[in-house]
Amino acid sequence: MMKIMTMMFMMFFVTCGYAEMIRGKQLFDKAQCMACHNSEDFKDKTISKSKTFEQMKEKVSACQINNDAQWFDDDEHDVAMYLNKEYYHFKQKE
Repeated sequence: MMKIMTMMFMMFFVTCGYAEMIRGKQLFDKAQCMACHNSEDFKDKTISKSKTFEQMKEKVSACQINNDAQWFDDDEHDVAMYLNKEYYHFKQKE
């Protein structure tokens, strides 16, 4: 019984993280972020000025404000999660 509960608990957290990234990609695409950026902006570590997840998240916030995307804090977080998973691979605070 304990194994089943542990597996269910783990699946819940994996599913939540996956949902954040899917939503982040949808927001990223809808805001047409690639109109200003290209994939090299995210892949090339020498171009990126972000050295941590928090710094990258601040850049996401600045971009959404500059482009009037009208995202909530959770939206910004989801976009940052998507970018981190897809391009940056920063470690995040637990």
